[in-house]
Amino acid sequence: MTVFDTQPWLVTAAPVPAVDHNWRTALPSEPVFREPPPSWPTVSPLAAIEAATSALSPFVQLAGVAPARLESSIYDPPEDLAEPQAGPSWDLVLVVDTSPSMTAWYPVANAIAAYTSDLPLFRSVHVVKMNNRRPALPSDLFTDSDIPILQAPSFSSEHSKITLVLTDGVGAAWHRRLLWKDLYQWATSHTVAILHVLPHHHWPLSGIRTQPIQLRAPQPCCPNADLVETAATCNQPAAVDDTPSATADSVLVPVLEMRKRWLDQWTRLQLTDLLVHQQALKVSANALPSSPVPSPTPAKDDAPSPDRLISDFYKAVSEQAFDLAILLATAPLNRYVMQLLAVELAPAASTRDLSAILTSGLLISLETPIGVPDHYGRITFDFVDGVRQGLLALGVSSQTHRAAALLDNRLAPFVPALHGLAARMRAPDAGRLPAPTPQNLPYLKIEHSLLTALSGETPAHRIVAKALREQLDAAKTSRPSATPQI
Repeated sequence: MTVFDTQPWLVTAAPVPAVDHNWRTALPSEPVFREPPPSWPTVSPLAAIEAATSALSPFVQLAGVAPARLESSIYDPPEDLAEPQAGPSWDLVLVVDTSPSMTAWYPVANAIAAYTSDLPLFRSVHVVKMNNRRPALPSDLFTDSDIPILQAPSFSSEHSKITLVLTDGVGAAWHRRLLWKDLYQWATSHTVAILHVLPHHHWPLSGIRTQPIQLRAPQPCCPNADLVETAATCNQPAAVDDTPSATADSVLVPVLEMRKRWLDQWTRLQLTDLLVHQQALKVSANALPSSPVPSPTPAKDDAPSPDRLISDFYKAVSEQAFDLAILLATAPLNRYVMQLLAVELAPAASTRDLSAILTSGLLISLETPIGVPDHYGRITFDFVDGVRQGLLALGVSSQTHRAAALLDNRLAPFVPALHGLAARMRAPDAGRLPAPTPQNLPYLKIEHSLLTALSGETPAHRIVAKALREQLDAAKTSRPSATPQI
């Protein structure tokens, strides 16, 4: 599984000058998000992230010296640049969106935090998680302990601040403009940019709608409110925020793809006197969060069928994304299992393919995970009713067996109900089925779906699938109505 589309990266940054690390405050030493078990393969986005974040290396040219305008060639340090004395003059705040669809990008967030901490560019790196699951009010987005970090214009009179927001633009914080006042407050006091993990042509489908702007920074790393918009673009209609107050008392926040050439442009804006083309989001101090729009449940005969959902998804995504969706139908889903299946059985799939599945409408995010209490085995996502079986029916039996073997080998240590799954798929026997319990019921339902999908192989698959269905129905009628929770 690749994090970004495979393509060559043009590294234009000069080697970073050596800087004494003794000035640093404590930097993140642990991953922002929990990593998979040590025995599992991991997504390795570091090469792509290293190439992209190398665009920030020119900031080190101003380390320990008073901010001054650099030459237009920001990757060639001026010969008369003073020797750094006290380390960089910036602190970095990395705000990571944690909406359900962003779980595909957690390895990217870990890599960005690790790599920016290793670069001799920032005095400190603070990572703040933005709660974008179901926020009702702007105050729900951040914890009380994070607010002082986010709202501080700088961490000292000598050290300025840069805030980068990593997001896919999906979720209430963006569609309801819950973050607008925060963005405005940050952008009027220091440098702010949004790192969008999706390609630019997908942004209109998210809650971040930008407009092209020509910008110039009057001084290095100035607050966004000080950025100068050229006359050629000042009269363009705002394509971002359609509220009446959008053009009054508003600031621009550059929005960047997580690619090196996009960060190159933004770095050039911050450190030179050049006019730089940027995609930007216009946010206003007076923008009020929009109210949630009720989504009435469609009438039963109007609700899209599983086959329609699958057909629409097939038409909208890449072949790799569709094949990955079929693979995910074989398993109890959480972010670790999704990445395990992708890395092991769909190496051609990218993180964008997994992101497409998470935002497709095929899945639901469980507010309360079910199954075992272990992080790696509990179920946090499930398919809409009927979709799992529909996807499995389109799969190849050999791939289903490979997925079962992988789950038996890697996931069974955390989910006892999966022990022997591969053997039960090859040679079904009702006598070897685990006895239904409140904790293993979600996994047995998936096993029933696998047996049903393989029912064309042997009569035994059909017989055992029927026997398991009877056990599940009996357990459903005898157990309490409450869903097993952790």
